[in-house]
Amino acid sequence: MLATIDAPWLTDADLERYEWHRADLRRRVRWEAARGFDLTDEMIATTTAYAALLVAGYEPREAPFHLVTAVVFRDGTYLDRERPGPVRGSVDRSPRRLAGQSGHGRGPVVLDWRTVRQQTSGRGRGTNVVVHEFAHKLDQLTGAADGMPPLPSRTARDQWTQTIGTNFRRLRRRGSDGLVRMYGASSPAEYFAVTSEVFFTRPDDLHDRLPRVYDRLAEFYRQRPAG
Repeated sequence: MLATIDAPWLTDADLERYEWHRADLRRRVRWEAARGFDLTDEMIATTTAYAALLVAGYEPREAPFHLVTAVVFRDGTYLDRERPGPVRGSVDRSPRRLAGQSGHGRGPVVLDWRTVRQQTSGRGRGTNVVVHEFAHKLDQLTGAADGMPPLPSRTARDQWTQTIGTNFRRLRRRGSDGLVRMYGASSPAEYFAVTSEVFFTRPDDLHDRLPRVYDRLAEFYRQRPAG
């Protein structure tokens, strides 16, 4: 089954890179299903379709997903009792049901297939667990999942810290306005992953309501989906 995405902003060059990254993920990654759950081609096709979108602006030689070595599908969400807290080095031990998880470094990406199927069939506008977990893998390229993915210069890092840090703290202080959900206030890493979901699923809204956040993400992803 060939899954397709709606990304009219991609140029011909973007589409060529997109197809390369999608094929690379399909070929190179170990795809598995949790015990008692059958792996299907639809799962692989859907996941690669959305994961490759994140890196359509990156040349194959840059290998942006080299940390992605395995993807495991589950049939339902699961309970997580420990995750990074809002301050670097802190731990949040409040129980929370998760639809996905990104293991550190070369650890596996875990996805709840029910959530993936629901969100990619048009019923999850503003949320996409595939985008979320694969954004974490990009964040980890610096060696630390701290909400700042690899950036090309000191200026870019300073701009990122100013914009993303300010809006992360505002979300924690004021709460969600319906665009960036409160899970993004859990930590800077989650803020990056959650806003990445919005960037790819509600780009016009993000551009209109948080234009500087949109700009920082557009610079990192090398795409401008709004408009």
